[in-house]
Amino acid sequence: MIRESQNKHNLPAAFFILILLVLISSLDFSGCSFAPLSKPYMYNSRVLPGKFSYKASLKKWTRKADIYNRFNTVMFLRATFFNAPFRYAYAMEYAKYYMLTQKAFKEKLNKSYSNLNKHIGFFVSVYTPQKDYNNLDSIRSIWLVYLINNKGESVLPLSIKPAQQKRVFLKTFFPYVTDWSKQYIIKFPRYYNKKNKKLLISPATKWIKLIITGVNGRAVLKWDFND
Repeated sequence: MIRESQNKHNLPAAFFILILLVLISSLDFSGCSFAPLSKPYMYNSRVLPGKFSYKASLKKWTRKADIYNRFNTVMFLRATFFNAPFRYAYAMEYAKYYMLTQKAFKEKLNKSYSNLNKHIGFFVSVYTPQKDYNNLDSIRSIWLVYLINNKGESVLPLSIKPAQQKRVFLKTFFPYVTDWSKQYIIKFPRYYNKKNKKLLISPATKWIKLIITGVNGRAVLKWDFND
């Protein structure tokens, strides 16, 4: 004889299922939202035309220069121009590593773009065998830093500050960083004549040069805008 399965109170299991369905139907979900979580904003090569990649963008907007004095190394210099195209590439690469949502990516990108209206920015990595020479941020530095365009208009930095990120982070985004180099964030004013709103970089500008010069030599890094 086959017995129907029952609980310890001798009530059929179907009875409890019925009670559970009644309870669920009586609950009020009108104030609840069950929107799905945003998917991470992953790398999308279709956002920019052509075969876009961070590595290619970094190469395009990075320049290098070495200073020697009587065959002795004075300085190895690498600089990346943080213009609008590179800021986009950098934000995309950051989003890939940190799996940003679309909203977080857009917020980071908009914040970066807003800085374009405030200054002209560069990430600069410097190595000098003599550590005393690697002091671009010091008021006692032996180096003069300025930015010049093809018309001869020039500006001095608004600020030169050491990069704050950990070296492992910097090496990932800027592979030319070494254990012996020092990194700086250099910001220049957008206007060489602010009173008359004269831009250093305008649609008519053909090139700019970042120049670091002193008694031990000179480094000139040039970005052409006609390439």
